[in-house]
Amino acid sequence: MKAPIGFGAFFFFAPAPQGELLILLAIFAFMFNFSKNKKTETKIKDIIWINSDAKWKGLEDLWRKDPNTVFVFWFDESLEEAKSKVSDAKIEFASAREVNHHLIPTKPVIFAEHYPLQKKEQELFQQLQLKEVKVLSALDEPLFKKFGADKIIDMLKHMGMKENDPLENQLITNAIKNAQQKLEKQVIIEHSAPSQRSWLEKNLPSEKNY
Repeated sequence: MKAPIGFGAFFFFAPAPQGELLILLAIFAFMFNFSKNKKTETKIKDIIWINSDAKWKGLEDLWRKDPNTVFVFWFDESLEEAKSKVSDAKIEFASAREVNHHLIPTKPVIFAEHYPLQKKEQELFQQLQLKEVKVLSALDEPLFKKFGADKIIDMLKHMGMKENDPLENQLITNAIKNAQQKLEKQVIIEHSAPSQRSWLEKNLPSEKNY
């Protein structure tokens, strides 16, 4: 009996005992199922404001459109800042540590900030079984300022962009993803932190952070 050895449509045949043939067939079956069941990334829709004050106003506007919405934060300090900045105490906030997929069918979930590492974001989005997720950001947040957002803010103001006008574009989402992936290459052992700023200071101590 001959056993197939190789990948795709190209097979080489060599004599093999029945036991080895079964092992090879099991490997091919595993590879087929792995490829078939491989999950695609959750689609991200970024909504970005020039500064944090405008972002909080935008968050409130989104909540008014759907008061069932839960706004999720990666960092505790960001969550506490949101509580102090928004005017309506009825808005529901949650930590990324607390949210689970049982919440999704009953309440829309919007993430109110990015996590520095794209891989960690996607892991949670997949656990929550989200096909698409909105993420709110401001260009004056530490993560964005690290990648030169100050120059972008000046340029947008020069172009006449109003403070409360949000930016929404797939090119921006792609740029954020690329920036996150650059950080992933620099971080060997991740250290947790209560804020974006302290995360950057702990995990990229040799670089200038904001």
